[in-house]
This record gives sequence, structure tokens and C-alpha cells, in this order.
Amino acid sequence: MNYLAHMVCSEDSPASMLGNFIADFVKGNVEGRFPREVVEGIRHHRKADCFTDSHAVFDASRRLISSSRRRYAGVIIDVLYDHFLTISWDRYCSIGLDAFVGRVYENLGSHQISVPHPVPMVIEKMVREDWLRRYGTVEGIDRTFRRISGRLRRENTLNTAVEELERNYVLLQDHFHCFFPQLLARFRTR
Repeated sequence: MNYLAHMVCSEDSPASMLGNFIADFVKGNVEGRFPREVVEGIRHHRKADCFTDSHAVFDASRRLISSSRRRYAGVIIDVLYDHFLTISWDRYCSIGLDAFVGRVYENLGSHQISVPHPVPMVIEKMVREDWLRRYGTVEGIDRTFRRISGRLRRENTLNTAVEELERNYVLLQDHFHCFFPQLLARFRTR
């Protein structure tokens, strides 16, 4: 799951969304490091990731990724699943995508607690570049992969990972529609 799916599954509060968002930036025991609701959001995110990473459908999607990108298959599928969520939004969410994304950006931007570096810069860039809506187009997915590729220290082929979407679009979309309702049934809090 990438950012959008985590936000869909989180509580509809600034603290819970922030916890779900920062979970990938904090390691180890978070008890006492953040307010209770933020800690619960972090835990929620981690449990959803464990569910996702061990799910047979998600694993089948990962196995579709070409061998040159297999090291990053989980990241690639996370992003592609957010693409399929975006383009089939009304199937899974009663609030419109624009309204939901606006609320996410507002909630993440309103945090009043100390968060680890580089979270404030990531939030600012996410809002400015509108990452969550960008997932809805192939061009947006391409830009997302290029951004991720540039952040990694190790040489990688993520800058051309949009090819994975183009090569297996229908099958990956079918996988997403099989997987996502199960994720929602298990983790959606609202």
C-alpha cells in the first residue's frame, strides 16, 4: 500500500492520518514518542503493511514484475495499486476523490507535533506537487517512479518502472480489485 491506500484505511483525524503517513519514517518502538492517536496510526499502518506483504494476491502481483526490477517489486506494486484505487475511486469510497485528498492534505499540514526529518518537507512537497491525485494518470505514475528512483542511493531501474504498468495493466488491475476489498474489510476504520 502506498500513501493513498493508507489514508483511505486510516481514521479520519489529523493525528491518525499523520501516524499512518509517518510510519515509514520511524523505526522501532514508537510508544511514548508521539501522542496516543499518532502511535495508533503508526501501528495501523504497520499491521496493514504486514497484511499486504503476506497476501497471496499482492505476492502474485510482485511476481509479475520483471527480474531487473524485482528488488523493488513491493514498492512498484504499492504505487500501482494506488493508481488503480484512484481510477476506481467511486467503487470503494463514498466521498469524492478531490474532497478526500483535500482533507488529507489539510490534516497532514495541520500537525502540531514534532515529526522526524524529512517528514515536514515530504508533506510540503506532496501537497505542492499533488502526489495523491497524480496517481490517476500513467504520466503521474511515471513521475512518481522517477521521483522514487532519484531518492534511492543504490543504482536502480525504477525510473522506467511505468513499463510494468503498461505490460501487465489488466492483470494487475484484476489483482488490485481482488485484494483491495479484503484490505478494506480488515483495516478500514470508517
